[in-house]
Amino acid sequence: MSEAPLTPTAAFRQYWGHENFLPLQEEAIECVLKRRDSLLVLPTGGGKSACYQLPAVVLQGLALVISPLIALMKDQVDSLRLNGIPAACINSSLSLAEKRQVADQLRAGRLNLVYISPEKLVQPRTLEFFRTLEPGYIAIDEAHCISQWGHDFRPEYRQLGSLRQHFPQASIHAYTATATAAVQEDIVRQLNLENPRVLIGAFDRPNLNYRVFRKTGRHFQQIMEVLERHGAESGIIYCQSRKEVEKLSLRLRESGRLVWPYHAGMADAERRANQEAFINHESGIMVATIAFGMGVDKPNIRFVIHSGLPKALENYQQESGRAGRDGLPAECLLFYNQSDHQRWRRHLDTAELEEGREGARHSLAAMVAYAHGTTCRHRFLVGYFGQELERENCGMCDICNREMTPTKNPAEVARSLVTSIIHQQENFGLHYSAEVLKGSRNQRIKANRHDRLPTWGAFKNESLEQIKFWIEQLIDQDFLERCGEYQVIKVGKHGTALLNRQQTPRLMNLKKTRASGPPGGAKTSGSLALTAAEQELFEELRRLRLELARERGVPPYLIFSDKTLCELAHEKPTDRESFHAVKGVGEQKLKDFGEVFIARIKAWETSDQAPESPPRQVSESGPESEPGGRS
Repeated sequence: MSEAPLTPTAAFRQYWGHENFLPLQEEAIECVLKRRDSLLVLPTGGGKSACYQLPAVVLQGLALVISPLIALMKDQVDSLRLNGIPAACINSSLSLAEKRQVADQLRAGRLNLVYISPEKLVQPRTLEFFRTLEPGYIAIDEAHCISQWGHDFRPEYRQLGSLRQHFPQASIHAYTATATAAVQEDIVRQLNLENPRVLIGAFDRPNLNYRVFRKTGRHFQQIMEVLERHGAESGIIYCQSRKEVEKLSLRLRESGRLVWPYHAGMADAERRANQEAFINHESGIMVATIAFGMGVDKPNIRFVIHSGLPKALENYQQESGRAGRDGLPAECLLFYNQSDHQRWRRHLDTAELEEGREGARHSLAAMVAYAHGTTCRHRFLVGYFGQELERENCGMCDICNREMTPTKNPAEVARSLVTSIIHQQENFGLHYSAEVLKGSRNQRIKANRHDRLPTWGAFKNESLEQIKFWIEQLIDQDFLERCGEYQVIKVGKHGTALLNRQQTPRLMNLKKTRASGPPGGAKTSGSLALTAAEQELFEELRRLRLELARERGVPPYLIFSDKTLCELAHEKPTDRESFHAVKGVGEQKLKDFGEVFIARIKAWETSDQAPESPPRQVSESGPESEPGGRS
């Protein structure tokens, strides 16, 4: 007599060690179980992968997962296997013998999930092979890549529109972390989804602390100030070019940092080795171009720095979202200057590929508006994706924490700026206009006789950077505008109303102090809310986790997340039942790791390293780390 199938809740507890679903997980899983096409949009860390992994366990059939990167496939397959779920991947990193082994396992029905790239799947021989296996459903990760309105359009994804024709018996499910309303509609249309259920989660990541800084001539020191307060914590620094990656990596190594460079110009083997080293270390910094992108599963990344302006707000939302996947506080810093914007504009203007250009321009404009913005960063990000922030003050961005103070007499300051542009006959760029207002006597200004304008030197006591910052804010609020090939500054659509005292802009002052840590002095080490004694035990359990991970050749976080170790350090379970009750401990991990962790906890409690301390409740300051891998 066959056993009754597991319910989703029972499977979640048995394999992932979680009692409760995150928002929309249950609805997304139900779509798969009922074979109804679906599109799920959840931010990084929201639990998308469990939505297409768990149904394969409940249905005990074959699920086909389309994923863009080899590293992502390996990470998810390793995670599934550690949870006791049979899974495999098919990609170019496998030898011929390994590919044959996977094929044999598929024919024998011994796998629940198989991962494959879109370009590999659409090959005629591969399609024919999988048609004979009749997968129950197909999951498409990073589905925004199919849309020309998205920030990461990939032509090979367009071929996935034929899946409905090749697999009429299978339901199709699309998953992404970044999709505006236009991209959502395009995904549904391009994939030929039939009467899909569209599930859109909350885009806000309340545990991320967003900050924006103007990039200065002391940019390396700006980065070092961030790194100094994060100590040995793990983080990512995104750079604009391969040359910048190499230069910054070298300087950071010379400063004694553990650093790995990553860019498309490196040999495949070296790039892969650096990514694996970063993933397998508890600390260290990855310095990378955007080539280091999707597939970063590491949950304990405590900071993400963008050393320049990304080309799209969707890129920024996704890349910064790689911080704090465990739900604990993390920091996201953006450094930018005007040349970053100009570089991306030139790139778009000279790009040969016309398809997707309009969407790219829209995304770049949104990115620039975010960088120059004077309103809550969280509110701006969720607003771009069509949502509203319920909290009046997020408490986790430079604007809401008043790191940038409002400018006194903004209307008067703005009128002086706009008047100066008019006196210059609206014929010069941002830097020149700022120099006039600063009171520069350079040869060009003197030749144009602009040192005789009434607004020359109007802000001689302000820094050139502050004057530029004010001008950019007026541009963002349509009091001024950039025009033409040379980006000259002209009066915008609200400029006349400003001069007639009918409108007042919002102007902010530049930050005058060094970047600080998260508000309230909160720790970001993964040991949040632990006593000193519990912190020692947490570190001991991290060392044990690292030993076990190295034995198995997997990243430490696949053994247990920092969140789980945090609860273990607080609860100190000394028997299998109490160990199993900890979130993130499924049956397979209880079997594989329970005894060794319990033994280490017992040994620590009887040693001299366990001083007495009052009990404290483990923080629930953020969402659970994502079950089943990345998002």
